[in-house]
Formats: sequence, C-alpha cells, structure tokens
Amino acid sequence: MIVEPGIKDELRWFYEARFGMFVHFGLYSLLGRGEWVQYHEGIPRAEYGKLCGKFNPSRFCAEEWVGLAEEAGAKYIAVTAKHHDGFCLFDSVLTDFKITNTPFKRDLIGELAQACQRRGMRIVFYYSQPDWHHPNYLHHPGAFKDLPHPPANDRPDWPAYVKYYMGQVEELCTKYGRIDGIWFDGSHKTVEEWRGREIYALIKQHQPHAVVNDRGRCGDFFTPERSLPEDLTDFMFEACESISPSSWGYQGDTASYSAPYLLDSLIRMACAGGNYLLNVGPTPDGRIPENQARVMRVIGQWLKINGNAIYHTDPVRLSPPRKKSPKVRFLDEEGVVVRKRMLEEFDYRPLPAEDFGFTRTGDRLYLHCRKWPEIDQFTVPGIKSAPTKAKLLASGEEIAFRVDGDGLELSGLPPAPPGALPQVIEFTFSKPPRLDVTANPVKETVLCRISESGATELPAGKAEFTGYGVKGTKLRLVVEGEREMIDGWWVPEQEAHWRVYCPRAGAYTLSVLGGCAKNDTGAVIRIAGAGSQELKVDMPPLSDDGGFNLAEAGIIELAVGESVIAVNPAKLKWGYIFGRIEKLILEPVTQ
Repeated sequence: MIVEPGIKDELRWFYEARFGMFVHFGLYSLLGRGEWVQYHEGIPRAEYGKLCGKFNPSRFCAEEWVGLAEEAGAKYIAVTAKHHDGFCLFDSVLTDFKITNTPFKRDLIGELAQACQRRGMRIVFYYSQPDWHHPNYLHHPGAFKDLPHPPANDRPDWPAYVKYYMGQVEELCTKYGRIDGIWFDGSHKTVEEWRGREIYALIKQHQPHAVVNDRGRCGDFFTPERSLPEDLTDFMFEACESISPSSWGYQGDTASYSAPYLLDSLIRMACAGGNYLLNVGPTPDGRIPENQARVMRVIGQWLKINGNAIYHTDPVRLSPPRKKSPKVRFLDEEGVVVRKRMLEEFDYRPLPAEDFGFTRTGDRLYLHCRKWPEIDQFTVPGIKSAPTKAKLLASGEEIAFRVDGDGLELSGLPPAPPGALPQVIEFTFSKPPRLDVTANPVKETVLCRISESGATELPAGKAEFTGYGVKGTKLRLVVEGEREMIDGWWVPEQEAHWRVYCPRAGAYTLSVLGGCAKNDTGAVIRIAGAGSQELKVDMPPLSDDGGFNLAEAGIIELAVGESVIAVNPAKLKWGYIFGRIEKLILEPVTQ
C-alpha cells in the first residue's frame, strides 16, 4: 500500500491544518513561461544553465512570503527546494547548480525555514526526484518527465543518481532545524527504483513528525493534482491547485482563478476530509504577484470568519437538505379528474447535493452552503439531536429551527446571503450530536456463473476494483461505444477481481483480452485464481486498427462453488504504464 489508512498522532497537525500555500520558484521564473519551459521548448542544458548568472531575486523577503501565508489563513508552506530542472534553492554541498552560486548568493530555503520557525508557520520542502540537469540521471525517452534527447555526454548511472538524490533529501532534513514535511514529485517510477521505503525511513529518522507524500510510492498522504476527490475516506490526502490555470511557476500575462472558485475547492476538500494546497508563482525578483496575493487575502478574510468550520474538523456525510412541498393528488369527481393539494401532507424533495457540505468538531456541526439555498425553509436529514443555537457565521444572525422525525428543520433564512462568498451555518449542541450519517455507495456484487461446456466471459463491467494508485487514483471503467474497459492502472496494489461460481470442478484455459500502444509494451499481467494459483502473461500490443488482442495466460483450476479471480500488474513499463483490459475468457480444458 502506498499510503496506509488512519492518522498517526505525530501527523495529526497535518490532518487538522486543512489549508497550505504552495510556492513554485526557480530559474524558470526568469523566462516567465512556466516551470516546464526547459522541457517543452527543448532548451539545451548548457543554455538553460546560463540563467544562473542572471538569477537574482533581490526583492525576495522571507517574512513577506510567510506574512502572506498568514493573511491567507494557510497553516503551512510547501516550497520547491528543487524542481525538475535540477536547480536547488538551497545550499547543497552535493551540487554547484544552486542558488548560492548565482548573483543572489543567499540560501533562500534556509531564510524561509527560519522565518517560518520564528512565526510558528510549518514548512514543507518540495523535492523533485526527476532531474533534467544531473548527468547520472537515467532518462527513458518517451517516459513522462524524462528528456527525449538527453545530452550525449551524460553518464547514466542510476545507483549514483539515487545516492545523490537521497543525499540531498538528507541535507534538507538535517540542515534547517525542524521541518514539517517532504513533498516528492517523482510518481512515474516504482518504489524500488526510488527506494521509496528507505527514503521514507530516512526522513522519519531525522524528522519523525514530518509528513511525506505518496509520489515516491511510500508516504503518509495522497496528492491528487488539479482535481478534487471525494472518495479517499480514512486516508490523509491533499489536493493541490495553482492560482494560475496554466502553470505553477511564474508566467507573465496569465489569467488567475477567482477567489470564489478556489474557496469553493477549499470547502469541498474540508468536507471530504482533505487538505487544500494552493500555489503562487513568484516573479523573477522574488515577489509574489499582486493578483495572486489578492486572491490569497480574500480567502484569508473568509477564513477569519469561517475558519472554525474548516480547521481541526472532520468530514460528515449527511444526506443533502430537503425542501417540503405539499402533496398533490389527482381525484375523479363525477368523471372529471381534478388536481387537489393536500395541505396537511407533504413530500420532501432534495436540494442539489453539490450545493452543500458538512464538517464537525466536538459539539459543533457546520453546514456549508456553497450556493445560497433556493428556499428559506428546509430540513437537514440525519440530525437527531436538538442544537442549542443555529447561526450564520458571517453575520451572527440566529436561524430558527426545530427537530422532528425528519431531521432538523431551518426556517426564516435571510432572503439574500450576507456576502458573495459561500456561507456557513453553525449548529451548537450541548454535547456531541447524534447523527445518522450516510454510507458510501457500495457497488452491487455480481456473481458470474462459469459455463460447464463453452467459453465464459468475465467482462470489465462486472469486475470490482480495490486499491489506490499514486495521487489517490482508482481503477475506472472506461466506456467507448459498446466496449467497456478497465483503465487507470498505476501500481501493483490496484486490483480488479471477478466473483465466480463454478458448478463443476475443472481446469480452464484463461486468456486476457486487452492491449496497450505498441510503444508501451513491456507490462506484465498477473492473474490470481482460487487458492494460491497464479498466472502471468505479457500485456499484448494493440492491433494495427487499434483493437485489443487476446493473450493466453495458462490453465487455472476451479473448485465447485464460489471463488475469486483477480488481476493486477506484475510489472508496469517504466513503473507506470500498463494498458487496458476488456475481459477475461475462460474455456474448459477438454480431457
């Protein structure tokens, strides 16, 4: 498992923080075209390296960066100590490609860490394991983040490079006093290649309370990127987003997401039980752009009023509020059908679920109105205790309520919200409230019957999925026309399995219908049957017309009764490429 469920005591600070400020800064900021400019524009390494002579963020002020994070209500800062270009914002003894060898001469990471420590702001160091500068890094042309045409004078030596990167991580963990986390960004290789478990143990040895993300394939929390998951219950996770829709590093003349849009994302994450990490990209002189700073401050103003509904809270799954409508009956009065309202009988119709969310802490429950309700009287199902007070946090206005068998009914909401941003209603109870929470929907189990005479197909649509990949991803069912396929494979821990019933014991030839692009061959499929049986077969390439091919894996024995046939990756090409699977096919072996 990449990330274990639950929250360790020493990491509870991270779970409760809910909001952090991300900072992407480096040589690429000079060019103003995003942090991937070297890669996307094919800038030769030697040419890109000349930016060191021009890099001088003379207006950088660690206190100002920390001050903005405080104004925004962020509880931690994550900063790029080294991005994919290999340039270090810290004074590493293991390379000359670093900030102290620029006209700036100072250790920016050291200054920022000290400012955070002085002001009680937690600090997390982003570190990219992929490196476009180091001559020992092993590039696989065609693999994500690897250079398609590395310099001819490179000296690929993977053990030497891993020693280098692990040495730099140890520097970050030992040179700057107490730090609060390491944020890796090398998800497209295996845990064995990154020595993820070893580096995880090394970080914990020096900084036991520091969080480690999942992108070294071994960590404390998942990191979905520019997406907002709502199904990572029981795991720590953090969704990251940039104020700029197009880049993380500085990009001139770019648009910014609006504060209401980003604030809504923060609320969604809190209501799902995760953190939100929002990125700014400083200008070449070290200042955070004013348009981005303004967005951060708007979020901070909202959090000053509503922060109790975000920080230190747990998610609550309640059914969405419902509005009460009089029942209508159609009656036949002397042969004429008439419509009649039954004034003392009511139907309850749910308001849009996406407009609401819930969090709680102790004796407080919070209803997040991401969109102001369409009606001033509605019922929140599942609340079984009567609160002592209900009020709008933004205005302090108390809301009338009553509790009955249907839940908590609110009435007399203001006709308009007290502001343009999302509103929160706080319910105060004399003790922790009794709640009927809703369970996550469970896919109905399908039992596939094995044919005694002919072939049996186990289609993708009847499989059950378990396990999480990097960034908290799950296997998904992809539909193209009439075809259903399993996609989204990242790690061996992800599994698709079929529940089968075999009426008569016997041996069956098992084949897989699937495929991958011809340039992506190299993955191996593992099929596990009842008991300890295991088969392996190479993922076949797609045919010339893009169709799937059949790969025979071998013979599997099935006993009478129910059993499970499971599929997962035994090997992924470059650690992250697998392919798609449409179905398994079982054919009885004739005696």
